[in-house]
Amino acid sequence: MIDKLGVSVLFLLAAFILFVSIIPGASAQNDGSKKGNICKGEYVLCTSAPCVPDPTNPDTKAICECDVNIGKNFGFSECEEREPGKGEDGSIALLSTYSFAQAPTKPIMICPSGKPWSNCLDQPCTVKPLDPLHALCQCDIERTSRFVTYGADCNGITCNMGFWSGATIVQFIEASKQLAEAFGLEKNPTRYCPGLKP
Repeated sequence: MIDKLGVSVLFLLAAFILFVSIIPGASAQNDGSKKGNICKGEYVLCTSAPCVPDPTNPDTKAICECDVNIGKNFGFSECEEREPGKGEDGSIALLSTYSFAQAPTKPIMICPSGKPWSNCLDQPCTVKPLDPLHALCQCDIERTSRFVTYGADCNGITCNMGFWSGATIVQFIEASKQLAEAFGLEKNPTRYCPGLKP
């Protein structure tokens, strides 16, 4: 017999799978070598999100629990593609993008190449119906390059198995540069874990 928690999890997975199939631009990925788009509005932020392999595709996809925010954000998707979508069940779909929202409280950690991490930029998310400040996102699992993450509280051991949401160093630097320009900042406001800098 399925308990209430099990029913909630099944509901969220069903809603998530539905929205993965309808969000436009969900595959808009880039290596960071071209300019993206700065948009203003509601978005999902996964910069420090803990992730787990997606049970339906554990080798290439991860499920990450991320924050819902409002403001300027960076992505390679078009601004129109970031507009919230809504299903018949009332669930809200958004894309995951990047911002400085967590920069004041979470320093950047760098993990070595070969360790698993989750690339969530421009990926599809479903806002949790009973917790509208958080969303579940389906992200791509990467292992082929060094990455930066706002997660892990500078605990490098977790690079080995954390599946943290992150970005390549090139992506991070370029996205941060464009965001800083959009906010009129002279430099990137992010901080690094002790002894670490790209």
